[in-house]
Amino acid sequence: MLNSKGMLHSGITQNDILLVFPGKYRAPDPQVPLSLLHLATPLQREGYRVRILDMRLEDYRNKAIGNPVFVGISCMSGQQIHYGLEFARKVRAENPSCPIVWGGVHPTLLPEQTAASKSVDIVVRGEGELVVSDLANKLAAGETLDDVKGLTFKREGSIKNTADAGLINLDDIPVELPYDLLELEKYPTLQSGRFHIQTSRGCPHRCGFCYNSDFNKRKWRGKSAERTLKEIEYILHKFPQVKIIDPVDDNFFVDEQRVKDICQGIISNKIKIKWRANCRFDYLSTYNRDFVNLLEKAGCMELDFGGESGSERLQEFVCKDVTAKQMLQSVNNLRKWAPSIEPYVSWLSGLPNETYEDMLKTFELMDRMKEENPLTQHYGIFMYTPFPSPMLESLGNKFQPPQTPEDWGNIEVFHFQPPWHSKAYVQKLQAISAVTRYAFYPQSRIDEHGLWFKLGYCVMNRIARYRWRHRYFGFPVELKLANSLARRLRGFL
Repeated sequence: MLNSKGMLHSGITQNDILLVFPGKYRAPDPQVPLSLLHLATPLQREGYRVRILDMRLEDYRNKAIGNPVFVGISCMSGQQIHYGLEFARKVRAENPSCPIVWGGVHPTLLPEQTAASKSVDIVVRGEGELVVSDLANKLAAGETLDDVKGLTFKREGSIKNTADAGLINLDDIPVELPYDLLELEKYPTLQSGRFHIQTSRGCPHRCGFCYNSDFNKRKWRGKSAERTLKEIEYILHKFPQVKIIDPVDDNFFVDEQRVKDICQGIISNKIKIKWRANCRFDYLSTYNRDFVNLLEKAGCMELDFGGESGSERLQEFVCKDVTAKQMLQSVNNLRKWAPSIEPYVSWLSGLPNETYEDMLKTFELMDRMKEENPLTQHYGIFMYTPFPSPMLESLGNKFQPPQTPEDWGNIEVFHFQPPWHSKAYVQKLQAISAVTRYAFYPQSRIDEHGLWFKLGYCVMNRIARYRWRHRYFGFPVELKLANSLARRLRGFL
């Protein structure tokens, strides 16, 4: 713990640092935690021995804390906080003097509230790559943290914030991340041939439900095309089983010329790879034939979109700035100019002031998109969850946000019970969400699972498609049973 001067009670002589990715033990389909590898790199450069605990793969109760310089926990809003707090309590019990450092999206958006928790000593705000080395050096030397940028911490009964840290040049992130810190054989997506990378950060748009407006201040930065190509080639060399590259960017397509250069580089360098990326309908609706065709030639197999709603009124409420006309034009462009690229679309329900008539407009638009381009895949209709974002502030007295990390950790993503709707309407939305997931779950995702999943899905798919065709969502007994099992497997409480 820190003393009243924002220092360790005593200096530390060892150089061990433990980074933690929170989650439920044995949760299925864990992805490689790139964020922790990004943090490990500058720490290793400073001579620290970094250990990574992925709680989804290892039972934290058997993990030795030791006497690290600090324990770092990275999390988003929701149940990652719950599991992070579980581990923080273990650290407190076994090594009370060890500083517990929290970072990631949620602590950055609510740093003072997070720092007030007794399970938190320090919050790293924003991009930790530029902060963790200075932080580690100060903690190891038992020195004050006042001149380390990007921190929030408790001191003398109050919360102190240091100046904001800068933004990292993404091209400065090494291509060779310390993958040896992970048990890579335990990540199913990697073993199945799919690998996640990050080629950009941020998004310039103003979607009200998104963290980007506050976290990245609506700014976007991308790795250069040259740097991105080097990373892809390195990954394919290191992991020969990889067949699909899956960027985790919030918005891959902000810089159209950069995308062109990446695609042309893939073609000219004869890189044999398929890839997916997030896109926006207002972008794709304006792209010309040559650009869309270039995406296909470069191996693009899927573009992922947020449709959100078929209701113009609700689209305006969430500040999506996308129209139904643009959605239809986009899937049509793919059908005409890149017929092998599948558009994947996700939708929202349970928004404040939403009516069932709004939902019917969404259903109609989903069907029209499928008619316009039969390859259109719908991820499903997911319940809106009011995590920290501009839209959360607009809810007013309809929703009282949690005031502690403990309470934030009890909110389940996409399984929130919106208090502004009746219980009967919420139950109907839950049935609709389950129907769409089973009716439209993409075949490519099904193929990544085992035989029992495929058999079970086949049965549920037939029932769900019948329900969808007839708009019948009552008495969803089979959906509740399947959803309960899925939630348990995925780590929900």
